[in-house]
Amino acid sequence: MKLAVVQQRVSRILLDFDLTIEFDDGASVSFSEVVVDDLTVDEDNQFEGLRALSALHGLVCEDVDYDRSGTLRMHFAGGHTVVAHPRDEVESWEYCAADGTTILCGPGGAVESWPSPEYPNREASAVEGLPSIGATVVRLSTGDGPTVEFSDGTQLLLDLPLDCGYLVLRESVTSTSVSDAGDDEAPRDWVVQLSSGHVIFYRPRTV
Repeated sequence: MKLAVVQQRVSRILLDFDLTIEFDDGASVSFSEVVVDDLTVDEDNQFEGLRALSALHGLVCEDVDYDRSGTLRMHFAGGHTVVAHPRDEVESWEYCAADGTTILCGPGGAVESWPSPEYPNREASAVEGLPSIGATVVRLSTGDGPTVEFSDGTQLLLDLPLDCGYLVLRESVTSTSVSDAGDDEAPRDWVVQLSSGHVIFYRPRTV
């Protein structure tokens, strides 16, 4: 059985509680556990998984299928493979089309599907801005339009170095400031300190 992402290009890789591959047409496939080439990724090494999946950015999905047991197999240009097997107690993978059509592999490999909703529930887009104190980083993404997104709905349009992702995701904001450029006309960096001690320096793209 197929998913409608064949010949679609990978546009972004996202990490919140799951790892997600997003395609140019807006479709996405999310995983709670997945094998990327020879690397098994689950809750314990999600950041390593984010780095591994980032290698798919810009590649085309050449084939994808799932069988009656719930095992999903995806093949990408360059010989990369992504395989998700059923899990005993939690969902394994979820496909969501751009129109909201959903196919999900539940516990034990039971695959269920839902048509697109009659009245789509569209999430409000995050806006570029300084996050509020106490806001938590809820999502990282890399690829086209990389972002760091916060629980208060703000985001930084930032391609975060993936090796410091564990210092950022799920950490809360302890302080924010605007750097002194020393020149009224010079751009100023936003400075965001997180509960891990990590500091993000960010130059906003909007005024």
